[in-house]
Amino acid sequence: MVKLNKEQAKHLADTLRVVAVAEFGYFGYAGLNGKEWGMVAISTVAFILIEYLAFRSLEAA
Repeated sequence: MVKLNKEQAKHLADTLRVVAVAEFGYFGYAGLNGKEWGMVAISTVAFILIEYLAFRSLEAA
């Protein structure tokens, strides 16, 4: 595994958070509009996992 310094870890965490919000915004909103609750649930789980990865990247540095 690549060892990141503090600035690299912060940048990675910020990027992952943007991806998480974009994913949740697009797929979660589409699921809510179409009343597709499975899509909303999967989008929520993906959001939580990406946020967890962001947290872990900061913790590892």
